Amino acid sequence: MTRIVVNPEATMAFAEGSGAVFRLNAGPMGAGSGAPQAKKAKGQDIEPTDPQKRYLGFAFGDMAPWGDDNLFPQQVLADMEKNTILPSVLERKTAIMYGEGIVYGIVEGFDADGNEVFKRQSVPEIDEFIRRTRLNRYGFEALHDINVFGNAFPELILSKDRKKIVGISAQEAIWCRYQKPQQGKFQLVYINANWDYGGHPDDEYTTKVPIIDPYYDAVGNLQARTDSFKYIYPLSVPSPDKAFYQLASWNSVRRSGWLDVMAAIPEFKKMLFKNQLSIKYMVTIHHLYWDWKYGDWEGKTLDERRGLIEAELKAFNDVLAGTNGAGKTLMTTTIRNAKGEDIEAFKVAAIDDKLKDGLYIEDSAEAASHVYTAVGVAPALMGVSPGKGMGGGAGGGSEPRVMFNNLISTVTFHQSLVLEPLELIAAYNGWDPRLKWRFQIPKAMSMSATLNAQQETK
Repeated sequence: MTRIVVNPEATMAFAEGSGAVFRLNAGPMGAGSGAPQAKKAKGQDIEPTDPQKRYLGFAFGDMAPWGDDNLFPQQVLADMEKNTILPSVLERKTAIMYGEGIVYGIVEGFDADGNEVFKRQSVPEIDEFIRRTRLNRYGFEALHDINVFGNAFPELILSKDRKKIVGISAQEAIWCRYQKPQQGKFQLVYINANWDYGGHPDDEYTTKVPIIDPYYDAVGNLQARTDSFKYIYPLSVPSPDKAFYQLASWNSVRRSGWLDVMAAIPEFKKMLFKNQLSIKYMVTIHHLYWDWKYGDWEGKTLDERRGLIEAELKAFNDVLAGTNGAGKTLMTTTIRNAKGEDIEAFKVAAIDDKLKDGLYIEDSAEAASHVYTAVGVAPALMGVSPGKGMGGGAGGGSEPRVMFNNLISTVTFHQSLVLEPLELIAAYNGWDPRLKWRFQIPKAMSMSATLNAQQETK
């Protein structure tokens, strides 16, 4: 019996007997209803202007949903887990930005080139704070949330007498949701690990944590508050037209469909290898065919459409399959569109079996190139040799060093963003006002950069 495999969206099908791939253009799933569009509120009569986004039609109370169904970060994570490159590239970017961890010191001046002269310090109270809070864990986790989601949610813990900030941690961005702005400002963050299991801002598993406004006198505002002993200091990389949750720039590779291409290639190859088959034909079925033959296609139920699709594919496959099909005549039908033009209902193209020669290798390399470009990490930093679809380049031992320096020079804002809460802590706790926080660049790379600069000068 011929087995026909149809993908869940009913856009593609594969017939074992004939080795034919069908582009169905049928879509048994009905068209989904569009999500409500966000509308801009009028600007407030204050300075600076602070227009607000309003979401209508959601059943989340006063919570601002992250995405149309509040599960945007969960969907991002699911797409990442299906990709063999993206998670590692994002983690490598975080590791490069993290370097040798968070350090503190004093800028004693500037050299002849205008570069800071940064001198590390050792203060017992600060060293104890770093040890007790596992500060480097915060640094890596917050950086990674910024790189993956464009948002991070550091949580600050006050002492019982409220005189010191004694703790900092990075709450999982995927679990955090904003309360809708009150009087033009964010007031709360809802933290719940179960949004994808029906979590709600008012259920017993939700923790409400007040927000510190990061834009104006955060230290003074925190000193004046008595409503909690822990606060969220929200971080985000600005993106256009995003009022609540910012969008990481690499998400363009998700919207463009390249991640879908990368996911489809191994899935399709796995099916071919499992069944020891190769594609022999590509059959494209015009979307008007279904209405022409069966009438009122859009009005049929899901089960009715699936049944008709499977019967049609079986009949077509019987003609193409095996040696019994040798010498048979294949008749194709033309249908007339609304403009009176005759259109072929079926297009059958015989294709070579290139599975053994590396079918889809070039497509996979091109998709991978889009991932590297979107994340902003050069393939050389992942140990990938440049080549077709990988951005070119001469390669060689110096290339990773150059790519490393290029990356470090473009992420200063992101690093500074993650260090902002530490500046607040230093000021609140009364530490030396000259104190500065830095992510330490690995010694091997900084030494290589110095040697390289000296060589260029010579």
